[in-house]
Amino acid sequence: MVIVDDALLLALLAQQEGVSEALLITGVEDGEVFTTGAWYWRLARVLARPGRGALSRALAASSEDERRRVHHALDQLPAGIGLLSMRRLVPVMAALPGQLNLLTAEAVAAAVVLGARIAVSTASPLLDAAASSVDVIVDVVALN
Repeated sequence: MVIVDDALLLALLAQQEGVSEALLITGVEDGEVFTTGAWYWRLARVLARPGRGALSRALAASSEDERRRVHHALDQLPAGIGLLSMRRLVPVMAALPGQLNLLTAEAVAAAVVLGARIAVSTASPLLDAAASSVDVIVDVVALN
């Protein structure tokens, strides 16, 4: 199982070539891919109101077909991409050591609950430290 960040979620929903292989995913429909509410919301927000950040640039660089697929998928997240309830995650988040922001705590807690890895497009020292403290592996996946 793998928890993907917003940029990887964008690439998966857009069905960009090579992303599944880069994540070593056998198929989204197998239910092995999850994201977090924070990453899902950040992608939905960028789709609704593009800005100047990396996610907005990635969306702008996508083809019209890819943007249409992402827009449709964000209206109703595909069943093959899991999303855990905060009811389940908050107790785990609260037990994590250190001072963590919501995004980091949610990702690490989801990985703990699922026994999953976390895949991100950009390294984060805070995420790395929090994940390491509970033996969760974080992989940085380069998107082309």
